[in-house]
Amino acid sequence: MSSVPHYLDDGDGDPLVLLHSGGMAHQEWNVHREALTQRFRVLAPDLPGHGRTPLAGETLTVREMREAVEAMLADADVDRAHVVGSSMGGAVALRLALEGPELVDRLVSFRAGYRRDTKDVVDDLRLDDPGYWRSVGMAEWLARIHEPQGGEDAWQTVVARAARLSRNDPEAHRVTREQLAEIQAPTLVVAGDRDPIVPVEEAVEMYETIPEADLWIIPHAGHVVAARTWRREPFGEEITRFLRDTRHDPEQG
Repeated sequence: MSSVPHYLDDGDGDPLVLLHSGGMAHQEWNVHREALTQRFRVLAPDLPGHGRTPLAGETLTVREMREAVEAMLADADVDRAHVVGSSMGGAVALRLALEGPELVDRLVSFRAGYRRDTKDVVDDLRLDDPGYWRSVGMAEWLARIHEPQGGEDAWQTVVARAARLSRNDPEAHRVTREQLAEIQAPTLVVAGDRDPIVPVEEAVEMYETIPEADLWIIPHAGHVVAARTWRREPFGEEITRFLRDTRHDPEQG
């Protein structure tokens, strides 16, 4: 079993795991924390190599991150939880749903694909370039949350490792449609209509293949959906609606 990651544990209700995207940490979910903790017990880890959770080796892998989530659930005495994964966190959530289906009640795959080699897209977006993050005004925030990784410049290593995940880890963002068809958890697939990393067609394929799936395409949205804008409340409301929708309960048929 992997080491227990640093994690937030707040709120009451059904357990809800929030998995952040690559280069971020549990603070990615702060804009939704107040609303979600009123309805759920929120568990939000810093995945390995991010925030306050160290990386076991030199290379970031989906396996290590998935095992860290499993260790967190055991530490929190949670047998089963809803899981929401954002981008890289979505890749981890998919693997958790496939390899630990007994742990996942409902699944939300947010801006996370399943089959594409994202190397060219990542290169085009310069996601491993610290200059990109400075240009969008996030460098100071990233430096602050990732200082436990090795100092004020450690964030640059964190974002570079995350950007290179799809190159270095064969499991990252790559499952087959046959595997998708094995997912037992009711699933909400969420994607932006202009996302170059997770094209609409790929989100639709996931929706069509996962046995019990809903699909939400967010209009005029790229990979960074800007949860701090007007989309913050609709996003939280839609996630909550899906997680509490009784139509997905077995007794409802």
